[in-house]
Amino acid sequence: MDPEAFRREAHRVADWLADYFATPERFPVLSRARPGEIRSSLPASAPEEGESFSMIFADFERIILPGITHWNHPGFFAYFATSGSAPGVLAEFLSAGLNVQAMLWRTSPAATELEEVTLGWLRTLVGLPDGFEGVIYDTASVSSLHALAAAREYAVAGVRADGLIARDLPPLRLYCSEHAHSSIDKAVILLGLGHTSLRRVEADAEFRMRPDALAAAIAEDMRAGCRPVAVVATVGTTSTTSVDPVGPISAICRREDIWLHVDAAYAGAAAL
Repeated sequence: MDPEAFRREAHRVADWLADYFATPERFPVLSRARPGEIRSSLPASAPEEGESFSMIFADFERIILPGITHWNHPGFFAYFATSGSAPGVLAEFLSAGLNVQAMLWRTSPAATELEEVTLGWLRTLVGLPDGFEGVIYDTASVSSLHALAAAREYAVAGVRADGLIARDLPPLRLYCSEHAHSSIDKAVILLGLGHTSLRRVEADAEFRMRPDALAAAIAEDMRAGCRPVAVVATVGTTSTTSVDPVGPISAICRREDIWLHVDAAYAGAAAL
C-alpha cells in the first residue's frame, strides 16, 4: 500500500469509526453468531495472493462485525467499563504507524520517559510516596504474575537466581479472596508454586475477604510448618465488584511480615 492509498483508506476507517462512536446502539450488544459460523465464512487456507484493503474491509463488515460483542454499546453492563476513548484510538493509530518498540530506553527514549512521567502523575494522584514507581503492563494477568514473582523472591531469598528445584523448602502458601481473579491461579502455577499453594479465603456477606478468616488461615498454615509468601487483596472483583478491606488485611501482613499485593485492576481507578 503506497502512502496515498494509505491516506485514502485511513480516512475511510476514521469515517467508519466516527459513525460507530456516534451510534453504537444500532448494533446488538451480543453477537448473534452461532459457534463455528465465523470460522466457516473464512478461507480454509491462506490466500496465494494479497487482497486490496477494500476487499479486506468488506470482509470485516460482512464476516467479522456480526461476530463482535459491542463493549461500547450503552446497553453493555457485563464485566467492567472499558469503553475506549476516541483520543486513545487516535493515539494507538499514531503508535502503530510509528512502529514504536518500547522495550528499552535505547529503542524508544520518548516512550520510556513518557511512561515514567505518566506513572509519576498517577502515583501522586493516588497519594503514594515518592519512592513508589510503576510499569505499564499489557494485561492484569502479566502484572499479577510479576508482582507475585517479587513476593516469591521476598519470601524465598535467591529464588530468582537459583530457582525452587532441589531446595529444602517448607510448603509455600499464598492467600486471596474466594472471589479473586483467575490471574492469581495462573500466577502460582507459572511461578512453580503449585495450585495447591493458593488458599482462597472465605468472603463475608458483601463478598469481601474476611480478615479474621485470613488471620486464622495464616496461623493454621504456620503451625503446620508452611511459609506464607503473599496475600492478594482485591479492589474490585470481576464477579461482584466487591472491595476487600485492605487496611485490616495490611495490618495482618505487616504483623506477620508477609508480602501484600493489591490487585486493583478493576476499581483502582476510583482512587483517582
